Amino acid sequence: MRALDAVLLLPALAVAVLGYRRGLLVAGLCALGAGAGTLLGWQAGPLLATRFSGEPVRLGVSLTTVLVLAALGLLLSVRIGERLKRSLVTRPLRRLDAAGGAFASLGAVLLAAGLVAVWTLDAGGDPVFFAGLVRTSATEVAAPDPALAGAPVVGGSRASVLKVRAAPGAAHRCPRGAVGSGFVYAPERVMTNAHVVAGAGDVRVETGQDQLDATVVVYDPDRDLAVLHVPGLTAPALPFTGGPVRSGADGIVLGYPLDGPYQAQPARIRDLGRVGGRDIYGAGAVTREIYTVRALVRNGNSGGPLVTPGGTVLGVVFGVSDADPDLGFALSAAEVSGTAEDGRNSTEEVGTGACR
Repeated sequence: MRALDAVLLLPALAVAVLGYRRGLLVAGLCALGAGAGTLLGWQAGPLLATRFSGEPVRLGVSLTTVLVLAALGLLLSVRIGERLKRSLVTRPLRRLDAAGGAFASLGAVLLAAGLVAVWTLDAGGDPVFFAGLVRTSATEVAAPDPALAGAPVVGGSRASVLKVRAAPGAAHRCPRGAVGSGFVYAPERVMTNAHVVAGAGDVRVETGQDQLDATVVVYDPDRDLAVLHVPGLTAPALPFTGGPVRSGADGIVLGYPLDGPYQAQPARIRDLGRVGGRDIYGAGAVTREIYTVRALVRNGNSGGPLVTPGGTVLGVVFGVSDADPDLGFALSAAEVSGTAEDGRNSTEEVGTGACR
């Protein structure tokens, strides 16, 4: 049993016992009230959070809104349920009410946990965990230099690093959209990850307060790369590096983790090598040249650039180890060069495959 399962199991059993004691009328109404409050908070939380700055503050405001509205719905439904319960006068009805209360309460807990988990995932888009990677031993390197977060290249690259929003296409019936990062590498061309736009029907990039429509002109689920054509985009292109860098070299991860503001995370190169894995659908086997880096990589960093302190692009961030949160992955500049060239002058829209 995973640790998360154990954490959820104990309170779920406790709530089931409480539901048995309260009965179906009370527990059922509690489930409806708490569920309605959770759904309302799910919608209102992110809207309220936009009034605040800072990723931890926004996340806290959103979660607090969900919990407060769920609690208010619960308290209101308890009062109504207690009044209705007094109408049960026979023992069989009371037993049936008790058993139903246990199941209703357990279901409410699992539903609420699922909603919060999905909401948390949506805040940053598709997860950047890339489970298809063959496990590799990474060279131990010193911690990244925190001063890199304030390096001149961070501010200088801001206009060229964009937030990518992908709405699901009607034909694919994707359960949700995705949010990731991308960067300008040629006039009106943005590179991002294929898993950010997989199954998308509408793709846009955010440049400050503005949103521009984008067309997917290259979609490569094997390498996990996509190129967007963005007419009217005037941001300068970030150049790729001319060659590889050594283990221990400095780097910076740029992007929009957790659908938040533009951020920079210091990084240190661990290794560069060809690593086996799977495509974004977990199907075909592929081998790619990848930088492993020591850096904090989170949901929403997918598709953003790994840059040198001098401002050239070392690679495209696409994942983080599910076993080591400080082990990130980026496709090397050499690995993405062919895809970049294919999309440099392309204007014809291509399909974005199935949802992930």
